[in-house]
Amino acid sequence: MNALTEKEIVEIKSLVSLLDDEEESIYVTARERLLMYSENALGYIPLLDENTGIAAQRFNEVRELILRSTIKEQFRALKRKTQGDIDLEVGMFLIAKYRYTTLDPKQYTEQLNAYAAELKEKLTSVNDETEIFHRVIKFFVEEKGFTGNKNDYYSEENHYLNRVLETKIGIPITISAVYLLVGKRINLPMNGIGLPGHFVMRFSFGNTHVYFDPFNGGKTLSPADCQEIVKNLGYNFTEEYLKPVSNQQILERMLRNLILMLERRQEKERIETVRQFIDTLNSDL
Repeated sequence: MNALTEKEIVEIKSLVSLLDDEEESIYVTARERLLMYSENALGYIPLLDENTGIAAQRFNEVRELILRSTIKEQFRALKRKTQGDIDLEVGMFLIAKYRYTTLDPKQYTEQLNAYAAELKEKLTSVNDETEIFHRVIKFFVEEKGFTGNKNDYYSEENHYLNRVLETKIGIPITISAVYLLVGKRINLPMNGIGLPGHFVMRFSFGNTHVYFDPFNGGKTLSPADCQEIVKNLGYNFTEEYLKPVSNQQILERMLRNLILMLERRQEKERIETVRQFIDTLNSDL
């Protein structure tokens, strides 16, 4: 975003005040001008419950159009500079910015860095592989308190990295992502495992793999346990499900989970926006 002049700020505020004008043509003109300001206008457009009237509907429509355009372009830019797999952390912060438009990732990046430094210190001089694994689980579960949000699974906040880092609760894929982002910083051999209906993790020592479930307190899972989870959720199991997924696959799954949550709330415009994010993520640039 570019710094706005005082004149531009005054104009944006005036345009926002016109969004609820009874004259449709005035609304359309104000909307198009605000779209030209793009994300610079977001901080001046209030986020209101759509049920509170025409003004709220129009505010949210303009916000949605701006976010749809800007975040899609940021996903394109991320893909353009990617060599190999896409950056999971940057992608997750883009998803978070969809709801928290003024988000500054710096404090959360620093939090992840601090976790990594602390965990690395706890693993210093530990050579036993089983002990390394147990210390990692203890760090996230007992010391930092990360766990699944079983009381409010469908809360929107479960889907955004900033809120998961703040609350220490989330859905399986976002809790797992915290492990991945910290683990990457200190080269821990962890990967995400995208079981249908439930995301888990794998810790590897050479050809030996240990599966575990960050959503359920880091519970250790055998391959048979993973198979049982899949079958209990109504899917046919294949060995492919036990293989690591890419960062791009993780981000797409996060966005599809967001759609499932929005469908429960029947937020059609936001569903369309997130679908367009998925299309952009998977497009050939």
